[in-house]
Amino acid sequence: MQMELIETIFLSEKRENLLLMLLNDPADIKTINSTLTVTSSSILPQIKKLRNVGFIDKNESGSYVLTSIGRLVVENLKPLSGMLKVFDISCEYWDQRDLTTIPDNLLDNIGSLGNIQLIIPDLDHMYELQDEFLKNMRASSKVSSVLSLYHPDNLELLNNMEAAGTKIQIILTESVLERMLNDSEKEMETLLSSDNTTILVCEDTIKPPSFSVTDTFLYMSLFDINGRYDHHDIMSFEDSALEWGERLFEYYQNLSSPIE
Repeated sequence: MQMELIETIFLSEKRENLLLMLLNDPADIKTINSTLTVTSSSILPQIKKLRNVGFIDKNESGSYVLTSIGRLVVENLKPLSGMLKVFDISCEYWDQRDLTTIPDNLLDNIGSLGNIQLIIPDLDHMYELQDEFLKNMRASSKVSSVLSLYHPDNLELLNNMEAAGTKIQIILTESVLERMLNDSEKEMETLLSSDNTTILVCEDTIKPPSFSVTDTFLYMSLFDINGRYDHHDIMSFEDSALEWGERLFEYYQNLSSPIE
Protein backbone atom coordinates (compact mmCIF):
# COMPACT_ATOMS: atom_id res chain seq x y z
CA MET A 1 0.00 0.00 0.00
CA GLN A 2 2.86 2.37 0.86
CA MET A 3 4.52 1.86 -2.55
CA GLU A 4 1.16 2.29 -4.28
CA LEU A 5 0.68 5.72 -2.68
CA ILE A 6 4.22 6.83 -3.60
CA GLU A 7 3.81 5.68 -7.19
CA THR A 8 0.40 7.36 -7.42
CA ILE A 9 1.98 10.72 -6.66
CA PHE A 10 5.43 10.64 -8.19
CA LEU A 11 5.00 8.49 -11.31
CA SER A 12 2.69 10.99 -12.98
CA GLU A 13 3.42 14.68 -13.42
CA LYS A 14 -0.28 15.24 -14.20
CA ARG A 15 -1.35 13.74 -10.88
CA GLU A 16 1.29 15.66 -8.95
CA ASN A 17 0.32 18.97 -10.60
CA LEU A 18 -3.37 18.31 -9.99
CA LEU A 19 -2.80 17.63 -6.29
CA LEU A 20 -0.76 20.81 -5.89
CA MET A 21 -3.42 22.79 -7.76
CA LEU A 22 -6.23 21.50 -5.53
CA LEU A 23 -4.24 22.50 -2.45
CA ASN A 24 -5.33 26.09 -3.16
CA ASP A 25 -9.00 25.66 -4.13
CA PRO A 26 -11.50 23.09 -5.42
CA ALA A 27 -11.76 23.00 -9.20
CA ASP A 28 -14.14 21.60 -11.77
CA ILE A 29 -12.93 19.72 -14.83
CA LYS A 30 -13.05 22.83 -17.03
CA THR A 31 -10.81 24.78 -14.64
CA ILE A 32 -8.44 21.82 -14.30
CA ASN A 33 -8.13 21.50 -18.08
CA SER A 34 -7.38 25.20 -18.60
CA THR A 35 -5.02 25.58 -15.62
CA LEU A 36 -2.98 22.45 -16.28
CA THR A 37 -3.31 22.65 -20.10
CA VAL A 38 -4.69 19.14 -20.35
CA THR A 39 -7.69 17.48 -21.97
CA SER A 40 -10.50 15.72 -20.15
CA SER A 41 -9.56 12.42 -21.77
CA SER A 42 -6.00 12.63 -20.42
CA ILE A 43 -6.76 13.90 -16.90
CA LEU A 44 -9.88 11.90 -16.00
CA PRO A 45 -7.97 8.59 -15.65
CA GLN A 46 -5.55 10.35 -13.30
CA ILE A 47 -8.46 11.77 -11.28
CA LYS A 48 -9.89 8.28 -11.00
CA LYS A 49 -6.61 6.92 -9.58
CA LEU A 50 -6.43 9.73 -7.04
CA ARG A 51 -10.01 9.09 -5.98
CA ASN A 52 -9.31 5.37 -5.64
CA VAL A 53 -6.52 5.97 -3.12
CA GLY A 54 -8.62 8.53 -1.24
CA PHE A 55 -6.68 11.68 -2.06
CA ILE A 56 -9.45 13.60 -3.81
CA ASP A 57 -13.23 13.56 -3.97
CA LYS A 58 -16.06 15.42 -5.65
CA ASN A 59 -18.14 17.98 -3.75
CA GLU A 60 -21.83 18.83 -4.16
CA SER A 61 -21.14 21.44 -6.83
CA GLY A 62 -19.24 18.95 -8.97
CA SER A 63 -15.78 20.31 -8.23
CA TYR A 64 -12.85 18.14 -7.21
CA VAL A 65 -11.42 18.70 -3.72
CA LEU A 66 -8.67 17.24 -1.58
CA THR A 67 -9.80 14.89 1.15
CA SER A 68 -8.46 15.40 4.68
CA ILE A 69 -5.82 12.73 4.04
CA GLY A 70 -5.08 14.18 0.62
CA ARG A 71 -4.51 17.64 2.07
CA LEU A 72 -2.10 16.32 4.70
CA VAL A 73 -0.14 14.44 2.04
CA VAL A 74 0.01 17.37 -0.40
CA GLU A 75 0.97 19.94 2.25
CA ASN A 76 4.03 17.78 2.96
CA LEU A 77 4.53 17.02 -0.73
CA LYS A 78 4.75 20.68 -1.78
CA PRO A 79 8.18 21.53 -0.29
CA LEU A 80 9.65 18.22 -1.48
CA SER A 81 8.23 18.71 -4.97
CA GLY A 82 9.65 22.22 -5.13
CA MET A 83 13.06 21.04 -3.96
CA LEU A 84 13.18 18.26 -6.55
CA LYS A 85 12.32 20.73 -9.32
CA VAL A 86 15.11 23.06 -8.20
CA PHE A 87 17.68 20.27 -8.11
CA ASP A 88 16.39 18.76 -11.35
CA ILE A 89 17.87 21.63 -13.38
CA SER A 90 21.36 20.20 -12.83
CA CYS A 91 22.30 17.78 -10.07
CA GLU A 92 25.95 18.28 -11.02
CA TYR A 93 25.65 22.05 -10.54
CA TRP A 94 24.12 21.75 -7.07
CA ASP A 95 26.50 18.97 -6.04
CA GLN A 96 29.42 21.34 -6.65
CA ARG A 97 27.99 24.35 -4.78
CA ASP A 98 29.01 25.50 -1.31
CA LEU A 99 25.61 25.61 0.39
CA THR A 100 27.01 26.28 3.87
CA THR A 101 26.60 30.02 3.13
CA ILE A 102 22.80 29.60 3.17
CA PRO A 103 21.24 29.42 6.67
CA ASP A 104 19.55 26.13 7.52
CA ASN A 105 15.99 27.50 7.59
CA LEU A 106 16.35 28.83 4.04
CA LEU A 107 18.23 25.77 2.80
CA ASP A 108 15.35 23.61 4.03
CA ASN A 109 13.04 25.77 1.87
CA ILE A 110 15.24 25.97 -1.20
CA GLY A 111 12.31 24.61 -3.21
CA SER A 112 10.91 28.16 -2.97
CA LEU A 113 13.29 29.09 -5.80
CA GLY A 114 10.78 27.40 -8.10
CA ASN A 115 11.48 27.21 -11.82
CA ILE A 116 15.06 28.41 -11.92
CA GLN A 117 17.21 29.02 -14.97
CA LEU A 118 20.85 28.00 -15.04
CA ILE A 119 22.91 30.76 -16.67
CA ILE A 120 26.12 29.52 -18.32
CA PRO A 121 27.88 32.18 -20.44
CA ASP A 122 29.77 31.34 -23.61
CA LEU A 123 33.53 31.69 -23.50
CA ASP A 124 33.53 35.04 -25.34
CA HIS A 125 31.39 36.66 -22.63
CA MET A 126 32.60 34.76 -19.58
CA TYR A 127 33.80 37.82 -17.66
CA GLU A 128 30.97 40.21 -18.51
CA LEU A 129 27.82 40.93 -16.56
CA GLN A 130 25.27 38.70 -18.22
CA ASP A 131 22.64 40.23 -20.53
CA GLU A 132 19.72 38.59 -18.67
CA PHE A 133 21.02 40.03 -15.41
CA LEU A 134 21.50 43.54 -16.84
CA LYS A 135 18.14 43.65 -18.59
CA ASN A 136 16.17 42.65 -15.51
CA MET A 137 18.17 44.83 -13.14
CA ARG A 138 17.48 47.91 -15.27
CA ALA A 139 13.77 47.09 -15.27
CA SER A 140 13.60 46.89 -11.45
CA SER A 141 12.34 49.63 -9.15
CA LYS A 142 14.17 48.34 -6.08
CA VAL A 143 17.18 46.10 -5.57
CA SER A 144 18.89 44.44 -2.62
CA SER A 145 22.34 43.08 -3.46
CA VAL A 146 25.09 41.26 -1.64
CA LEU A 147 28.34 41.68 -3.58
CA SER A 148 31.09 39.30 -2.56
CA LEU A 149 32.52 39.25 -6.11
CA TYR A 150 34.14 42.32 -7.60
CA HIS A 151 33.15 43.35 -11.11
CA PRO A 152 34.23 46.72 -12.55
CA ASP A 153 30.85 47.31 -14.22
CA ASN A 154 28.76 46.95 -11.07
CA LEU A 155 29.30 50.52 -9.89
CA GLU A 156 28.29 52.02 -13.24
CA LEU A 157 25.18 49.85 -13.29
CA LEU A 158 24.19 50.80 -9.74
CA ASN A 159 24.83 54.52 -10.28
CA ASN A 160 22.72 54.49 -13.45
CA MET A 161 19.92 52.72 -11.60
CA GLU A 162 20.15 55.18 -8.71
CA ALA A 163 19.95 58.10 -11.15
CA ALA A 164 16.78 56.53 -12.58
CA GLY A 165 15.20 56.50 -9.10
CA THR A 166 15.80 52.87 -8.15
CA LYS A 167 15.89 52.20 -4.39
CA ILE A 168 19.10 50.32 -3.66
CA GLN A 169 20.40 48.35 -0.67
CA ILE A 170 23.90 46.91 -0.93
CA ILE A 171 26.04 44.75 1.30
CA LEU A 172 29.72 44.63 0.32
CA THR A 173 32.39 42.37 1.69
CA GLU A 174 35.46 44.16 3.02
CA SER A 175 37.61 43.16 0.06
CA VAL A 176 35.01 44.25 -2.53
CA LEU A 177 34.57 47.58 -0.75
CA GLU A 178 38.33 48.16 -0.72
CA ARG A 179 38.59 47.30 -4.40
CA MET A 180 35.76 49.65 -5.32
CA LEU A 181 37.28 52.52 -3.34
CA ASN A 182 40.71 51.97 -4.88
CA ASP A 183 39.64 51.40 -8.49
CA SER A 184 36.56 53.63 -8.80
CA GLU A 185 36.78 56.31 -6.14
CA LYS A 186 34.56 58.91 -7.87
CA GLU A 187 31.85 56.39 -8.79
CA MET A 188 31.91 55.04 -5.24
CA GLU A 189 31.61 58.54 -3.77
CA THR A 190 28.59 59.19 -5.99
CA LEU A 191 26.90 56.03 -4.74
CA LEU A 192 27.76 56.72 -1.10
CA SER A 193 26.24 60.21 -1.30
CA SER A 194 22.98 58.97 -2.83
CA ASP A 195 19.73 59.40 -0.88
CA ASN A 196 18.28 56.31 -2.59
CA THR A 197 21.14 54.00 -1.62
CA THR A 198 22.06 52.23 1.61
CA ILE A 199 25.46 50.54 1.79
CA LEU A 200 26.64 48.14 4.49
CA VAL A 201 29.82 46.10 4.84
CA CYS A 202 30.38 42.58 6.17
CA GLU A 203 33.58 40.78 7.09
CA ASP A 204 35.27 38.64 4.45
CA THR A 205 35.26 35.71 6.87
CA ILE A 206 31.44 35.55 6.64
CA LYS A 207 31.81 34.51 2.97
CA PRO A 208 28.29 35.34 1.71
CA PRO A 209 27.15 34.32 -1.77
CA SER A 210 26.86 37.09 -4.33
CA PHE A 211 23.22 37.76 -5.27
CA SER A 212 20.64 40.37 -6.16
CA VAL A 213 16.93 40.27 -5.41
CA THR A 214 14.60 42.89 -6.90
CA ASP A 215 10.87 43.36 -7.27
CA THR A 216 10.98 41.15 -10.38
CA PHE A 217 13.72 38.51 -10.13
CA LEU A 218 16.44 36.79 -8.10
CA TYR A 219 19.93 36.30 -9.50
CA MET A 220 22.51 34.33 -7.54
CA SER A 221 26.20 33.45 -7.95
CA LEU A 222 27.19 30.66 -5.60
CA PHE A 223 30.79 29.66 -4.95
CA ASP A 224 31.78 26.05 -5.58
CA ILE A 225 32.89 23.67 -2.83
CA ASN A 226 36.49 24.83 -3.30
CA GLY A 227 35.54 28.48 -2.74
CA ARG A 228 35.87 29.45 -6.40
CA TYR A 229 33.41 31.15 -8.73
CA ASP A 230 32.88 29.30 -12.01
CA HIS A 231 30.52 31.86 -13.67
CA HIS A 232 27.53 29.50 -13.49
CA ASP A 233 24.58 31.44 -12.05
CA ILE A 234 20.92 30.80 -11.30
CA MET A 235 17.93 33.07 -11.88
CA SER A 236 14.27 32.87 -10.90
CA PHE A 237 11.20 35.05 -11.40
CA GLU A 238 8.94 33.15 -8.96
CA ASP A 239 7.26 35.22 -6.22
CA SER A 240 8.37 32.60 -3.71
CA ALA A 241 11.97 33.03 -4.90
CA LEU A 242 11.80 36.78 -4.38
CA GLU A 243 10.57 36.28 -0.81
CA TRP A 244 13.30 33.68 -0.24
CA GLY A 245 15.93 36.07 -1.57
CA GLU A 246 14.70 38.92 0.62
CA ARG A 247 14.98 36.70 3.69
CA LEU A 248 18.52 35.74 2.67
CA PHE A 249 19.40 39.43 2.28
CA GLU A 250 17.96 40.17 5.75
CA TYR A 251 20.10 37.37 7.18
CA TYR A 252 23.29 38.98 5.88
CA GLN A 253 22.02 42.45 6.71
CA ASN A 254 21.99 41.42 10.36
CA LEU A 255 25.64 40.39 10.04
CA SER A 256 26.72 43.68 8.48
CA SER A 257 27.38 47.22 9.66
CA PRO A 258 27.38 50.75 8.16
CA ILE A 259 30.48 51.95 6.37
CA GLU A 260 32.55 54.22 8.61
